Amino acid sequence: MPKKNSISESDKIIGKAIIIEQLTESIVRASLPNGKIIHAHLPLKIKDKTTLTIGERILVRMNPYDFSRGRIIIDE
Repeated sequence: MPKKNSISESDKIIGKAIIIEQLTESIVRASLPNGKIIHAHLPLKIKDKTTLTIGERILVRMNPYDFSRGRIIIDE
């Protein structure tokens, strides 16, 4: 039986963002179109294959309960 409070893939929110600062090799600070600043991170699977640069456009998947963090799903 699934958990009552679990979040399905369809509940996650995908948004476009622009990288404004690189904090570590896999964590960046990004700006959403509405001006909100979030922390976004690369998944471990593509961490070694991808390099991120300031000003790059990315797609971020966010949890509907916490818009301050997200996972980078692809760079445009």
